[in-house]
Amino acid sequence: MKHTVLPIAKLSIALTVLTAFCVPGSVYANPFSAPGIGVEQIKVKESRRIAVLDFDYANVSKTGISYGLYGKNGASRGISNLLTNELVKDGTYVLVERSKIDTILAEQNLGASGRIEPTTAAQIGRVLGVDAVLIGSITQFHIEEQSKGGSIGGFFGLGGKQKTQLATVQLSTRLVSTATGEILTAAEGTGQADKSGGRGRIFGIGVDSNSDSSERLLGEASGQAVDKIVSQLAAVAPKLAAKPATLPVEEMVVADVTGNQIVLNKGGVHGFRPGMVVSVERVIKDIKDPTTGKLLRRQTQSVGRIQLTEVDAQSSVGKILTGTGFKVGDVAKAVE
Repeated sequence: MKHTVLPIAKLSIALTVLTAFCVPGSVYANPFSAPGIGVEQIKVKESRRIAVLDFDYANVSKTGISYGLYGKNGASRGISNLLTNELVKDGTYVLVERSKIDTILAEQNLGASGRIEPTTAAQIGRVLGVDAVLIGSITQFHIEEQSKGGSIGGFFGLGGKQKTQLATVQLSTRLVSTATGEILTAAEGTGQADKSGGRGRIFGIGVDSNSDSSERLLGEASGQAVDKIVSQLAAVAPKLAAKPATLPVEEMVVADVTGNQIVLNKGGVHGFRPGMVVSVERVIKDIKDPTTGKLLRRQTQSVGRIQLTEVDAQSSVGKILTGTGFKVGDVAKAVE
């Protein structure tokens, strides 16, 4: 009787494969195990989504007014745009596009009075499908004249003190949880700039460091203040991550069904993200007000559940977790 001796390399491979079949949690599939029911949900690690609203003006000097602080495209909008850009560069959070925020504010008639309170911010956040909303105030935004030095001498009639400008920008922000309405953190930042140099970023546009203009000084001071706030907001990210994720309130509609793949008509700008599970319903009957024609209630029946695997700005692709018979026109809502 012959005995076959396996080479060491082949023996090692055989033991590795056999061990993989036996060890719980192995990355290898056990070919002898019974198939599971349904499709396993994917687990997605995601960054929290936040929206930055326009800053209001709490206490500013006349300089702030002269630089368009109260205008639609003045410092209120400029500071919020600058902060949004810097947060995007930081990468801790996912930011909502400005156009989406403006659309929601107009549709919901929210924030028209100027200052937005935390309760209103949480409401705006739920409509936007974000996890938190950042609201802020410009508490200082001005330039003051200062005098330096003394007399140069009597030559050619020169004399007196040299004047210089000092720009000061102070910002105060609050990050409001959409899920709970609580203020997660209050971040503040102050910046100052004179004619000594530096580069400004007022309204999101760089200003030449060789310029002694008021815009450059205010831009540099604004950039300093924003940078301090960004670092404070990044530090509080774990606290926000511990809160329950906020689900978008908008309905999706099934646009295409091909095998196990479903395409829906809403995407990232509506608050949907990869890994979300949506419940698909079929509309059986719409009940309308007989006098106004307004939709009062909608009767539906459950079709199944889908998990989103791909999301772009305007659409999503998902795989079927449970259910059969999905059709174009079925409606879906996020459930987890």
